[in-house]
Amino acid sequence: MLEELLARARADENVVGVIHSGSRGRATYVTDASDWDAFVIVREERDEYITEHGSGLELSEVTLDVLAAPPDWARPAFLGLAPQLDKTGEVTSALQEATSVDPATAGGPLDAYVNSYYRSAKNARVGLELASLLDAQESIGWYLQFLFAVHGRVRPYNKWLEWELREHPLPIEVDLARLERVARTGDLTEQQALFRATETLARDRGHGATIEAWEPDVAWLRG
Repeated sequence: MLEELLARARADENVVGVIHSGSRGRATYVTDASDWDAFVIVREERDEYITEHGSGLELSEVTLDVLAAPPDWARPAFLGLAPQLDKTGEVTSALQEATSVDPATAGGPLDAYVNSYYRSAKNARVGLELASLLDAQESIGWYLQFLFAVHGRVRPYNKWLEWELREHPLPIEVDLARLERVARTGDLTEQQALFRATETLARDRGHGATIEAWEPDVAWLRG
């Protein structure tokens, strides 16, 4: 099916390229139940390469402009992929743009991380255990978004987190075991250690002002 798609795409002047996606596109975590998915990159949307969910080969039709600047929730779908067809080189360039982040924007998720951790710590202080745990869990997603953004990268979907760190390591060590302990227990000692490491990274990368905005509580957040 994929070969037939590629042959059809090569002959179609409106098609710029094809990206084989999902688990099969990365040749990782593939099972018998894994879908076959592909993005067909077109110059103009004509709805000629769209199939229903559950089809033998699920197709999505995407313009070059949308590929280069997809919605934030869709960006991780393009991580770790290379085009199977790229007639002009534009698909490769758009993929690189879609999976890159300006490190200057990392202050937003950093602030959201500190906010969730702050709420978790305050709820723990008054005995609201469930609320504290839920806020701790929410903080992890923001922490990961900051961690990848400050290095100019898109945070992967949770399924691909370990794979991404293994295949494309960040220049710093990421303590996944600590994140798991925070997610499971909301332990404040673990959260304090995570905050201290995050503060150091933030200041080193020019985001100290975001941390300082949380004064006079920064020392308390450090533990």
